[in-house]
Amino acid sequence: MYGLTLSLCLALAPSVPSEPSPPAETFRHGGFVDLGWRAYGLGGHLSHGPSFSAGAILLRYFEVGLAGIARPGPINPRTFSVALPDGETYRGKSTLQLRSDGSALGVLLGVRVPLRNAPIELELPVMVGYGGFGFYLHGEDRNTPDGRRVSEWEDELLDGRDADANNLVLDVGLHVALAPRRASYLQPYLGVHYTLVTPYDTAVLTNYSGFSGAVGIRFGRFPGAR
Repeated sequence: MYGLTLSLCLALAPSVPSEPSPPAETFRHGGFVDLGWRAYGLGGHLSHGPSFSAGAILLRYFEVGLAGIARPGPINPRTFSVALPDGETYRGKSTLQLRSDGSALGVLLGVRVPLRNAPIELELPVMVGYGGFGFYLHGEDRNTPDGRRVSEWEDELLDGRDADANNLVLDVGLHVALAPRRASYLQPYLGVHYTLVTPYDTAVLTNYSGFSGAVGIRFGRFPGAR
């Protein structure tokens, strides 16, 4: 009798709901590699070239690493005309047609801001580095009249001002990145940058700063993903 009563009491007693399991904790640190392409407005002319950055993400919102930009001459056919002083010629020409190239490498410091109600992140990358941009003879003009290195002729023709490679380069950007939940290791983005190259002084241009557009993709382990 007592056993039957105890069994009934246990059967009729309300079940106590178990404590819900805590949600999976998100991680706060990560890392990334960013491969991009720029449409440059540097030096008052349109050109294009690659960019990159790589580093660590700390405390979900802060980035630190390395970054670089480049403006390759071979893929940018724009030429710049420079008139030589009166009476001076090179390969029978008194006006040079030069191409331009250059690059910069520096430390990356950035802030990333995930939007709460959308799979979008804002990124504010800042690169502080060193580099330069210059001008060079191309095509048949690289065959110097006396067989000397073309760089020696460029220095002489432009009085040593064919390039300026001793510049502080400050590159500040704003990126809008798509952060899909199902592929949290990939973040394609669009952005805009301003690149300050200072001091800058060559025989062709005395200013190589300007705005640029950016498109790219970041690969990595991004904080906030489960």
